[in-house]
Amino acid sequence: MEQLGGIDAAFVQLESPSGLLHGVGVVLLEPDARRLELDELITLVERRLPHLDLLRRRLVTVPGGVDRPYWAEAVPDLAAHVRVHDLPEPGDDGDFERFCADVAAAQLDRSRPMWEFWLVNGRASGGQALVIKVHHSLCDGIGSLALIAQLFDLTPEGPADAADVPESIAAESSPGAPWLLAHAAVHAFRRPVDAVTTAFQLFGSARRVRGFVDSVTGKTLAAPLATPHLPFNGRVTAERTVAFRVLPLARVKDLAHTSGTHVNDVILAVLAGTLRRWLLAHEALPDQALVAAVPVSTRGPEELFAPGNHVSACFVHLPAQLADPRARLEATAGTADRGKGLHAALGNETLERLTELPFPFLLSGPAGLYQRAGLASVHPAPVNLIVSNVPGPPFDLFLAGRPAAAFYALGPIFDGVPLNVTAISFRGSLGIGYLTCPDRLPDLGALADGQEAAFEELASAYGV
Repeated sequence: MEQLGGIDAAFVQLESPSGLLHGVGVVLLEPDARRLELDELITLVERRLPHLDLLRRRLVTVPGGVDRPYWAEAVPDLAAHVRVHDLPEPGDDGDFERFCADVAAAQLDRSRPMWEFWLVNGRASGGQALVIKVHHSLCDGIGSLALIAQLFDLTPEGPADAADVPESIAAESSPGAPWLLAHAAVHAFRRPVDAVTTAFQLFGSARRVRGFVDSVTGKTLAAPLATPHLPFNGRVTAERTVAFRVLPLARVKDLAHTSGTHVNDVILAVLAGTLRRWLLAHEALPDQALVAAVPVSTRGPEELFAPGNHVSACFVHLPAQLADPRARLEATAGTADRGKGLHAALGNETLERLTELPFPFLLSGPAGLYQRAGLASVHPAPVNLIVSNVPGPPFDLFLAGRPAAAFYALGPIFDGVPLNVTAISFRGSLGIGYLTCPDRLPDLGALADGQEAAFEELASAYGV
């Protein structure tokens, strides 16, 4: 068995019925591809299962939450994990988005490996889609690419050994409570030493942060809780809505090159313009910049496909209050640079070490009280939204011989932060996935519809 790391365990402990901490990936298949049947997909997953470590992990919790959980080897019942859904005829994009929202709104069963695949038929284009849901404790956005790499092929024919007999795998029995509690006791004795080590590291981080802050005196730094009030920030329910939109990757890159910024800066600036339009329409535009949390991968080259979460976060301003699109992009690029600088000063491993220190019940207990008391509505939002940019595969991919046409991803939301926007690149496009709680933001489609105009406004300002 393998014990969860601090961040992985936090995703388990902090999950609630309304704050579901899983990720959803969506792969659209080419409309003219040969129809993929459920039994073909199950056979493919069965054949690849020995190499798909993420799909063979079952959660084993420690009694009383006195230590971080473990992963035990499991043999998943593929008939329960890999299913098919037929959209109502005639299927349209709205039907598909509603199905993806239903998938995102359902909590994964912790008694079995925490993932599920849905083969979706009847999309408006006539094509199929694969919807993948994986609990965030298993992997982060970059880590999910390992799953894609093992499930998809580089050619329609697949690997040369595709006809081999699948390797056998065996389930691992769960240890009893005495074993788990004995190991928890050993770990508890080590906590004071770990706490001292972490304290010294935090002292070094604090010195670096102080030096960085002094170096940017006079310039604003985005920070948690220093957020303007927006109509949608507040307590969420378990309901979800999603919207999928696209940005042209080549033009985004041209815009970044012309403006002397980065692709991520352009995405953030477009989102700032998108939100500006929605806030103006609702007469709710604040006079200060919005604050976004942007996940940052801490993976080294040797950890590229490692399981678990190797991630931290930086904070950036989205200057939606600025009317001039060029000023928005310039301000966004500046705040993104400062956010990355502050994150570098803090250190990649700080979040992991902090999440490893407390007993798990010290996370889940207060988090549950916070959620039940609705405290997210009585203080400023930690951040206004979460924005992720995941670099997708730069080459063609095939699922059982069928070519993939587009990728989208949907990240989690929780109390106080009910909007997640995730971009992922593939085949010349940036797929943008929006996810929210309809009780907080009932017109997500209208917000997402402003993305195209926001991009064209910015591109026009730079002649791209």
